Amino acid sequence: MIEDRIYSGGPVLVVGAHAFDAEVIAGPLAATAAARGAAVTFLHLTMGEQGHTRLAPDAYAAQKKEEASRCAARLGISWLGFDLPDAFLPDTDETALRICDVIRETKPQTVITHWSGSWHKDHRAAGEATRKAVFYAALPTLVRAAPAHTPDLLLFGQNWEDDEGFVPSQLVDVTEGFEAWRAGILEYELARGLASFPYVDYYSALYRTHGCLRGVTYAQAFATTSHSWSAGFGQFMPPMRLRPACGCGGKHG
Repeated sequence: MIEDRIYSGGPVLVVGAHAFDAEVIAGPLAATAAARGAAVTFLHLTMGEQGHTRLAPDAYAAQKKEEASRCAARLGISWLGFDLPDAFLPDTDETALRICDVIRETKPQTVITHWSGSWHKDHRAAGEATRKAVFYAALPTLVRAAPAHTPDLLLFGQNWEDDEGFVPSQLVDVTEGFEAWRAGILEYELARGLASFPYVDYYSALYRTHGCLRGVTYAQAFATTSHSWSAGFGQFMPPMRLRPACGCGGKHG
């Protein structure tokens, strides 16, 4: 089962375009994994500082850093930020290499980021940069500060802004982390009514709906990479020993 892989205790990295994105695409999962002993890191590429109706960007960025810290404490995780510009998140090799460095430093077993089918340009940029970062992180000949690392899973979380073409292939039980998520997300003014969109109601209902389909109380939906992605990353893994077709175990030549 997918939970056996995600909740096995290996580190988890969630890459979001803005502070608050990682919390909605993987917050309950993160809280569940952390409660079971995993080291979970949220990487906020920007703080989402352009999103306030009254505060200047610098002031709102400072507020969101405090909110991100309080939310992370409730989830039992840590967070990092790149302070890249909100609304102008660059989908460049430089961004991908910075994410690559975080992957190599935190050595996640599972990486989660945005689905590519978003009307929000920053979300698309974050998802693509993370895809490239996972590739760069695995290259044994790419010299960076930390050695190469290949995550086991690359997942794409569900976000109301990233719904074009999103087809969930995994429903992950997150019941254990739901209440911590609900308390944590409310640390953000954005969840308490700053925006017209009812984030808490929407995601609570979404997770409950997926839970009904999964046979649990709450579940989150994720899309996965293609089979060819998984097969291709085998080139960076130790060689697999193939059993002889005859089934003799190699006892005769």
